[in-house]
Order: sequence, then C-alpha cells, then structure tokens
Amino acid sequence: MRSIRVAVVGSVLVLNVSCGGTGGTDGNPENVRAGCPSGAADSQNFLKSWDRPPDFDSDGYPDAVDVVRGEPGTQEGTPPAVLSRGGIGPLAVFMGGTGGLRPTGRPLADGVVPPGSGSKWKEGFAYTHTADLDADGYTDVLAEQRIPRNEYVDKYTGSMVLFRGGPSGLSGEPIAVPYPAGSAHTESAPTAIGDFNGDAKADVLAPIPEKVRGSVGRILYGPFGSDGRPASTRTVTVRGAAPDLSYYSSLQPADIDADGRTDLLLATETDDPEDDNEGGAYHPLRWFRGTAQDGMVEAESPPGKYSAGIVTGTDYDADGYPDTLLPGPSPKGGGRPMLRGGPNGFRPGIRTLHLDRLGASMVTGDITGDGRAEAVSTLGTGKYGTTDKILVSEIKATKDGARMRSVQRISHNDKNLPGAAARTEFGGTLQLLDGDRDGCADLLTGASFTGPTYQSGGFWVFRGGAEGLRTDGIRHYGLREVGLLKK
Repeated sequence: MRSIRVAVVGSVLVLNVSCGGTGGTDGNPENVRAGCPSGAADSQNFLKSWDRPPDFDSDGYPDAVDVVRGEPGTQEGTPPAVLSRGGIGPLAVFMGGTGGLRPTGRPLADGVVPPGSGSKWKEGFAYTHTADLDADGYTDVLAEQRIPRNEYVDKYTGSMVLFRGGPSGLSGEPIAVPYPAGSAHTESAPTAIGDFNGDAKADVLAPIPEKVRGSVGRILYGPFGSDGRPASTRTVTVRGAAPDLSYYSSLQPADIDADGRTDLLLATETDDPEDDNEGGAYHPLRWFRGTAQDGMVEAESPPGKYSAGIVTGTDYDADGYPDTLLPGPSPKGGGRPMLRGGPNGFRPGIRTLHLDRLGASMVTGDITGDGRAEAVSTLGTGKYGTTDKILVSEIKATKDGARMRSVQRISHNDKNLPGAAARTEFGGTLQLLDGDRDGCADLLTGASFTGPTYQSGGFWVFRGGAEGLRTDGIRHYGLREVGLLKK
C-alpha cells in the first residue's frame, strides 16, 4: 500500500492581492540585502478578524507556532527523548516584535509518558491550525495530539486540543475539543478552518475518521467556549456516494466565489491494492459552498479526475477570486493546469500557470512590500518527501492564466546560512508572516533535528526585503533556544 501524506502548515488565504512581483536574484542569495521599502507597512490590507495573521497576545505583531520534530533514527539516549518519534513532538512558539520572530523558549505540552509505553515514549503533536476560535481577540492554536499505542506498531491514538491565546500569549493548558471519534490511526484526515457561514467567527471542519454514508464531516461553529465546545455543530452531507475522507485526501478551504463565506475543496485519492508503489484511483474534485443558514452545500464541480495534490487559495490571475492549481499532465508548453475562481464558482475551462520551476508545500505572501504576492516553495532532492532548497518566485497575470518566475534560491549549504541542516530536511515547513510588521512578509522555516546529539536542524527566520528574502541577519534557533535543553 502506498503512503501518501499531504501536510499543510496553516491556511494562507490571499484576499484581493494583485499578482506580480519585483526582480531578485537567482542562485545568488548574497545579493538580497535591501530592507523593506518605505511606506510598505502602511499599505497592508486589514483582513477580517478570523483570517488575520496569528497574534497570540494581540500586540499587533504576527506570531507563529510549529511542531518540533526529530529524526526517529537518531541515536537512542541523546536529549531530548521527546524528539525520537519523528513526525510528532512538542510545539515551539514564536512571538513577533520590532526585532522579528523569536522563540519564547517555552515549548507547549512536551509530553507525558503513556502507561505501559516505557520511559522513552512521549506524546506529541502532528499538525497545528491557528485562528481566534473563541472570538476574544487573541489567536488560539488547534493542535492534533498523538500518543503512540505501543513500541512495535506505528499507530497512535489521537485527539484535538486547543491552546488559548491571551495577554501573555498562549496558555500552556490544552483544552480538549470534541471531535468525531475514530479508531487509532497512522495518519490523520485533514482539518479545515474558515468562516463557513459568514458571521466573521472562525469555524472548524472536523473530519469523520470512518467512512460514513452520505457525510464528509462535521462543522464546529465558533465561537468556542472556555471548555473547548463549539457554539453549535452541523454535519456536512454529500450528493451521491460519500468520499473516503482519509489521509489519502486533501481538504482545503478557500472562498472560491468571494462571497465572504469559506468554501471547501475535496480531492480524494484512493489506494490501489494491486500496486505497492504506483497507481491508485483518482476521483472528481468536489466543491462545498459555505452558506449562512444551510451549512456546507455541495455544488457543481468542474469536470475531470484529480489526485490529492491540489493547491488552492491564491489569486494568481489578479481578478479578485482564488484559483486552484491541479496536479496532472502539464499543458502544452509546460506549467500547471489551473482552475479560475469566479462570482459563480469555477469559471469554465482550464487555464495555465506558466512556470520555470515549482516546488512543493507552496505558500504565498508579500515578501517585497510592493502590495503584490510572491510564492515560496521547496525543491526536493529527488527522493520522495525530501527537500534541500527554498525557492522564491514572482507571480504575474497573463492572458491565459498566470506566470511564475523563480527569482531566488536558498540552499541548505549556503555559506551565510547559520546552523546546520541535513540535505534532505531543509525547508520542511514554511510559514510567511510579517513578524516585525514592516510591510514585508518574513519566512519561518523548520527542519527535523537529526544527528547523534540533535545538533542538525531547527528553525530559521528570513526577513523580507525590497528584493526578496534577506540573507543578512538570518536567525537560526536550535534545541536550546526553543527550550528543550537546559541553559
């Protein structure tokens, strides 16, 4: 059976951003040193309360959170043991300020020992989502908690917990959020956050782990109470056959028709039992529209069958509606096929995102402070699931879609990159946010800790500037800075 993992760090919805970009450097990051242009901070659009950048203490500076991961093959007995489970770990919290993003040094929920599991087994977190779920003006963190079942089977029991924001930042006390119950799992079905009914409160789409006839999941409508319970719930029903919502699927939020209510796109890819390495069955893309009274209503989707590798939420062609990149064969002349959003949903036909290179795990934001979006993605080493370079691309609208041109590459072995990163780990997670509030988005990227003493890996902060990601003053944070080694 194939292993498919689609991971998204947060949800980036770019609203009313015209596409384009400035020049930069390609393969020569040393030249990118210019600060953010004067006046850039005053040009940023004010987003709706549920969709603002994370701000845990509501001081006006965006904050961030990420999972601290360690390589399972790391030598046993080296500190800290909580990292020995690979894809799960404690949460590192980064606070914004005039000096940019910096870790608090107080990781969240760094583990308890489950009964009968042995001292080296720790709980951890796999994915996080940020939003003001209790509508108190402070961003909260919704995290998927996992506890290994035993030493020999790679399965976990899991739950969703909420860390509430406040004047002092995130509380360290996790609050259980009522999710539909499911069996132990090796991977998780996706969670989506948005404003599905248009009331300016953040809602959560909780997947139903088991295949339930006629249902996709349950909407947990905000605001959430101090006990973690939503204001109300509603089941999302489907037309026709129910999809097999599992880790072989991609569930992504985006306001496709720009009506102020978040929609959902579901791409499902099922395994092929006859082939352990390739193959699998693709299915039609399914579109669920957010409504004010009727929950999520399945609407007519574009024709065709696609794998789980869709990417949605960015307005590439600068018409005010989010577009969706499709996996599959490249159009004539190269590039990626693209579905355009519009006032009635998807516009007819498929357009092209022309590009010279596109990596994985793409996020978008205004790095250069000119009011136009750039894209950041990762380039792999040729081995599935591995990365070693970060790619910055400019975006411009064209008559037949849009064009992305790479303007900057940053490698794991660049001489001015502090810290050490394994060739197959650099750029494992990507977040774009303006941590110093100067009008240019900064990049927070992480890599798993590896090596006999976990000295390789960690987190890096690149500040945005007029010519792209600045490579002077790059910050690296290791185990000591994130609070997992005694000072």
